[in-house]
Amino acid sequence: MPGAKRLVLLAAVGLAAAALLYAVRVVLLPFALAGVIAYLLSGPVRYLESRGTKRVRAVQITYLAFVLALVGIAMWLVPAVGQEARHLLQQLPRLGHGLDALISGYDRMMRGRALPASYRRAGDALIATLEARVVGGLRGTAEGLLSAAPILLAMAIAPWIGYYLLRDGPRIRRSLLSLLSADWQSVASLWISEVDRVLSGYLRGQALVALVVALLSFGVMTVFGLGFGAMVALVAGVTDMVPFVGPILGAVPAVVIASGRSLETAGWVAFAFFLIHETEGNLLAPLLVGESIGMHPVLLLLSIFIGGEIAGIGGVLVAAPLAGVALATGRIVSRGLLLPKALR
Repeated sequence: MPGAKRLVLLAAVGLAAAALLYAVRVVLLPFALAGVIAYLLSGPVRYLESRGTKRVRAVQITYLAFVLALVGIAMWLVPAVGQEARHLLQQLPRLGHGLDALISGYDRMMRGRALPASYRRAGDALIATLEARVVGGLRGTAEGLLSAAPILLAMAIAPWIGYYLLRDGPRIRRSLLSLLSADWQSVASLWISEVDRVLSGYLRGQALVALVVALLSFGVMTVFGLGFGAMVALVAGVTDMVPFVGPILGAVPAVVIASGRSLETAGWVAFAFFLIHETEGNLLAPLLVGESIGMHPVLLLLSIFIGGEIAGIGGVLVAAPLAGVALATGRIVSRGLLLPKALR
C-alpha cells in the first residue's frame, strides 16, 4: 500500500508538471526548438567523439557548420518568402478566377451526368465552401508569413540554448540522476535512454524527409514556371511533419496557384505532388523514419487530432513524438521495468 500511494503521488506530480508546462508553452517554445536542434546535431557530435575528438571541440565543429548552413538558408529564404507573400496577396484576384474556372469545369461535368438535383446542390455548396476557405487560407498564410518576423527574431535565441544543451547534455543528465536514489537512478536512466531512442529516430528522420519534400516541391514550382517556389517549399516542408494529412495540405497552395494559369497546369501540378506524396509515404518515410514511434496508424492519427484540439497547429506538430514517448513509457511500465523494486 505505501508503494501504491507513492505511485499515485508520482502520477499526480507528473500531471501537475504537464499542466504547468502547457500553461507556459509560449515561453517554452524556444527551449523546445533548442531541444530539437540538440537532437538533430547529437549524431554528428557522437561520430566526432568516436573518432577521438573531445566533446567540446566536436560540439563546436558541428555547431559552426550548422550555424553557417542556417545563416545561408535564412539569407535566401526569409527575403524570398516575404517577397512571394506580398506578391501572393496581389495575385489573389487572379487565383480567384482560376478557382472559378475549376468550378465551371465541375458544373460542365455535372450537367453531363444524370444526377439527382439534391446531389448537385450538395456538390455546389461543398465547392463554394471550399473556394471561400482556400482563398481565405491563402490570404491568412501570406499575411501570417509577412508578420512572422518578430516570432523569428524571438526564436533566434533557440540555437544558443541548443548549443549549451548539446555541449553539457551528459553533465546535465548526470546531475539530474544524482538527485535520485540509486534505485530510481536505474529506472530514470532506462526511461531516458528509451525516450532518446524514440525522439532522435523520429526527429532526424522526419527532418530529412521534410527537407527532401521541400526541395521536390520547389522543383515542381520551378519546372512549371509558377513562381512562389520558396513559399510553397516552406509550407510543404512544415506540413509534411504532420503524418497522413500533411502532404495533402502542402499540395493545396501549389494547385491553387497553378489554377491561376490554367486547369491543365493545375492538373499536372496536382499529379506531381501526388508523386511526391507517394515517394514520401512509400520510400522516404519508411527508410528515414522507420519504426521509431512504433504506433499503429489509427492511434497515431487519433493522437494528432487530440493534439490539434488541445494546442492547435503546435499540438499537431508535437503529437506524433509525444505519442511515441507515451507509448514507449507504457511498454516499459507493462514489463514492470519503470518502477523501482520498492514499488513493484
